[in-house]
Amino acid sequence: NGRVRGARDEGRDDRGGGAPGEDWQRDMKDFIRKNRLDERTQDALAGLGRRDAQEVMGTDGGKNSFVLDENVRNPDAVIMSRIRRLTQN
Repeated sequence: NGRVRGARDEGRDDRGGGAPGEDWQRDMKDFIRKNRLDERTQDALAGLGRRDAQEVMGTDGGKNSFVLDENVRNPDAVIMSRIRRLTQN
């Protein structure tokens, strides 16, 4: 579609229609699958509101990436750290 993909779209497929992050619950399912997150991390994500979930997933245009680097040994620890950071701020 000629759209330039930026950091907020990293790891997302181009499904067309709507703005990036518009369907955040579908994004969450993709995020969980692509990063192979365990049940505990999935539950923690599910407990977040839309805005916080988007920040953790990196679909808010912030510094977080949607798909973690393949060299990350423990993706669950990275995501739980992002969630903890939210609650501390």
